[in-house]
Order: sequence, then structure tokens, then C-alpha cells
Amino acid sequence: SVLSVDKELESDESVGLGRSREYDAIVIGSGIGGLVAATQLAVKGAKVLVLEKYLIPGGSSGYYERDGFTFDVGSSVMFGFSDK
Repeated sequence: SVLSVDKELESDESVGLGRSREYDAIVIGSGIGGLVAATQLAVKGAKVLVLEKYLIPGGSSGYYERDGFTFDVGSSVMFGFSDK
């Protein structure tokens, strides 16, 4: 079944020309799990909407730049591995 995102937007300017408000899947969060799920669904032809509350995707993954190179540091936020 197709999920519908109902908003009170009627004009083409509000939604964007050619953009549909119906999706096969809605992924909440653009961390590594959400991005992988969304891309795998999209590769198989699903119309996917990814929602993220932060300014950039990636979740708790991180990177740094040095001398013109970008280095992926993987997960930069980890918790829940101790008794405290």
C-alpha cells in the first residue's frame, strides 16, 4: 500500500512542481541505518521520503577535513556499553 503525506498544501509552489505526496516508505532519521534502508528501497523502485530533524544527514557518524582531504571517522557517538 502507498503511504500518503497529507498536508494542507494546495499550490504547486508549496509542494514543488512534479513532486508527489505519496510514498511507498517513509524513513524517519538519516543515520546510516535510515540511509541504507532508504537507498535499498529506492534501488528496488520504491518512492521513499527520508525525514531528518538535523541540518545534515549522517546521524552520529562523523568526519574531519585536513589538508584538503576528508576522513570518515565512523560513529562518533557511542553509548550503552558500560554499567554506568
